Amino acid sequence: MNDEQAKDLLTEILEHYTTGSILHLLADLYRESAESAQLDGDALACDRFQTIEKALYVMGMGVNAANPSS
Repeated sequence: MNDEQAKDLLTEILEHYTTGSILHLLADLYRESAESAQLDGDALACDRFQTIEKALYVMGMGVNAANPSS
């Protein structure tokens, strides 16, 4: 997949989800990665994934608050 294909796919997704919701879905993926890293005993990766999860979630909240229909 190239950048143009990715943008087209994101455009299709944005017809059904808000930008904030997409960021929350990405946050969920990082939460799952954090849980997996924790089970593997990789504390550094777990912390890193949790930090990314939190940032994406907060950004999603901000985007939805600034432009709920986006």
